[in-house]
Amino acid sequence: MMIEVPKRWAPAVSNFHDRLFCRPGRVLAQARAGRHLTIRPDAISVVISHYNRGTQAHLPLNNLLASNFVAEVVFMDDASRPEEFQALKEFVASLEAGERVRVVRREPNCGAQATKIDAVAAASRDWALILDSDNTAFPSFLSALSHIPHRDPSVIYCSPFAFPYFSFSPFRGRVVDFEDCVNLTRSGELRKVFIINDGNYLVCRDAYLKTIGCLRNLRSDVADVFVANYLWLSGGGRLNVLSRGTYHHRIDASSFWMRTAEESRQRVIQLFSRLHDGRMWDSEFEAEMIT
Repeated sequence: MMIEVPKRWAPAVSNFHDRLFCRPGRVLAQARAGRHLTIRPDAISVVISHYNRGTQAHLPLNNLLASNFVAEVVFMDDASRPEEFQALKEFVASLEAGERVRVVRREPNCGAQATKIDAVAAASRDWALILDSDNTAFPSFLSALSHIPHRDPSVIYCSPFAFPYFSFSPFRGRVVDFEDCVNLTRSGELRKVFIINDGNYLVCRDAYLKTIGCLRNLRSDVADVFVANYLWLSGGGRLNVLSRGTYHHRIDASSFWMRTAEESRQRVIQLFSRLHDGRMWDSEFEAEMIT
């Protein structure tokens, strides 16, 4: 279990971790060792929506090829700049991991949510870990996911800690449905523990696409993860916050959330208002969200 740190120290801690552990050479060594692994029959896909981060491809790949619970990694490239896409292809080729790491390019640029949905659709396994291109799944998270005894397609499995910024520990070991989110919003707890805005999680491919697939035509990617989780919960899905397992969540100035801060705040206020009133996703809201 990772140690939680004060928020003011989080950027320095995050950068120190990367300088110490998350380096391209480490991923290359993991890829070489991973060639001798026997992949588990219940192994998962890891899908990464990618845009202009080719020179940082080692960040999401760190730890994945060292795990026999990861059958494949799929990068879904959202029409990145040619030089960034080339850097991604070259780094993946240097791993010599064969079909275990695939790069799929799609044009034109369709946005974050559409790329995430297409990445899940490209997965060859029944279950997929959705991972942002600037984040890293720590071994503890992969291990926790691998020890889920009976995966439920109606459940999304979440980490209790997005190191070093976001702790979801008050919900550790809890399964949350729409009614719970309504009550937690009214009590103020959900506004303090922002689990509903976490999107680095394990999903059943078919269930996710059936429920979330319509968001490929999302009008705007503003607060897209919150919108997707709201739709998932409205459709009877649940979020299971595991009792252990951590991933590295990085924050940088190029992130969509940072670039749309005010719009995102307004969308979050709107969604919390709907939760407070107990209003599920409906046709009126869908018309506002989807083109």
